[in-house]
Amino acid sequence: MSSAKLHVGFLLTGLNGGGAERNILRLAAALIARGHRADLVIPKFAGDYRAAIPDGMRVWRARIPGTDRKFLRAVQRAGVEVEAMTVNPFGVVRSWLVLGRKGLHLPARRRHRVYAYAAMIATYVREVRPHVLVSALPGADAAAVCAAELMDRAVPVVTTVWNNVTADYTPEWLEASRTLYPLADAVVAVSKGVAESVRRSLGMDAERVRTIYNPIPAASIRRLAQGEVTHPWFADGEPPVVLSVGREAPQKDHPTLVEAFGLARREVDARLVILGKLSAPFRARLRSLARGHGVEGDLGFVDFDENPYRYMRRAGLLALSSRWEGLPTVILEALACGTPVVSTDAPYGPREILGGWGDLPPVGDALALARALARTLRGERPTAAALRARAADFSVEQATDAYVALFEELVRR
Repeated sequence: MSSAKLHVGFLLTGLNGGGAERNILRLAAALIARGHRADLVIPKFAGDYRAAIPDGMRVWRARIPGTDRKFLRAVQRAGVEVEAMTVNPFGVVRSWLVLGRKGLHLPARRRHRVYAYAAMIATYVREVRPHVLVSALPGADAAAVCAAELMDRAVPVVTTVWNNVTADYTPEWLEASRTLYPLADAVVAVSKGVAESVRRSLGMDAERVRTIYNPIPAASIRRLAQGEVTHPWFADGEPPVVLSVGREAPQKDHPTLVEAFGLARREVDARLVILGKLSAPFRARLRSLARGHGVEGDLGFVDFDENPYRYMRRAGLLALSSRWEGLPTVILEALACGTPVVSTDAPYGPREILGGWGDLPPVGDALALARALARTLRGERPTAAALRARAADFSVEQATDAYVALFEELVRR
C-alpha cells in the first residue's frame, strides 16, 4: 500500500481540551497533508477545540440533543464539513444482543453509551468504508472494539493509550480493558513506560503493543507562540512567571505545585499562573493554600486557551506537578517554544522526554519541587536552542511515518 492513499476514521467521544484530543487532530492534519483521507466520528459534538479540526477533515456526528449548537456553527463557519447521523434505536438493541452474547465486560453505567456509539461506528463503516479505525481514550476504545465485533472484524481497529492505565483507569475500566484491548488489531502507547504498563496490566502480547510518541508540530507551535498576550504579568520587565497548563484533576496535583511555589518564592522573585479549566471552588482552594504561604498576590489564573504557546514562550519556565502521566504533550510543546521545564518524575513520560534536559523532582515532594523551580529560575537550565532541538526528536513527521507504516501493515493483513 506504500503508494496508495489511506482512509482513516478517528474516533473520539468529545473535543475537550486534553492532550489526546489535540494530538489525534494533529495526526489527522498530517495525514491529510500527505494526501490521505481522515474522518472524525464523534457521538457528542461539543468541546473546546473549535479551531483544531484540520482543513479537509470530514466530521460525522450523532444527531442527538447534546450537540453544542454554538460549537457546531463555529466549526461549520471555519469550512469543516459536518454530517449528522441518526442513531438507530434498533441498532443499539442489536448491539446489546450481539455484544452480550460475546461476553464483553463493560461497566454497567457506561454500557448503554458504549453500545450506542458502537452502533453509530458500525453504520459509519458500512456507509463510508474506511481502511482503518483509530480510537483515543477509554470510552472510544471500548466502542471501537465493540463495533469491530458487531461487524465481524470488517475493518482493523487501532486503540491508543495516553496515560498510565493502572493509575488513571478506575478498577471497573481496568477490568473491562483486560477484555477489550486484546481484541484490537493493535494498541499504540504514547511512551515506552505506558507500553510496558499496557503489556503488564492488561495482559497484552508484546508484539501487539507499539510505542509511537505524540506528534509535535514544532514549526506551527513556534508560529502560534508569537501571538499577543495581554496579561500584565507576561510583560517585559515583570518577574518571571512559573506557568502550569492543565485541567482540574487529582492527577495534576496543583496543591503541591502551589506549596512548592510558596517555598521557592522565599528564594526567587516570581509569579505562578495556572492556565486551564478550573472551577471556582478549586481556584478558591488554591488561593487559600497560596495565602497560607504568603503568596496569594503572586498566584493568577487564565482560562483554557487553544493557543497556550504564546504564554509558554513568555514564561520563565513550565512546571508540571503530576502524580502520573503518559507522555505529557505540554512538556514537548514548552520545549518547542524554547521554554525550560521542571516536571515531577511521574510514571510515565517525563523522564523519557527530560532525562538530561530538565529537573525531575519526586512526585508529591513540594520541597524538592521548590528547589528545582528556584534552580531553573536562577538560570541553571539548557539554552532555548537546545530545548527546541530536543523537541525536534518528537516531530510530527516521525509520528506520522510510524502510524502510516502501522496502518499499511494492518490493511495488508
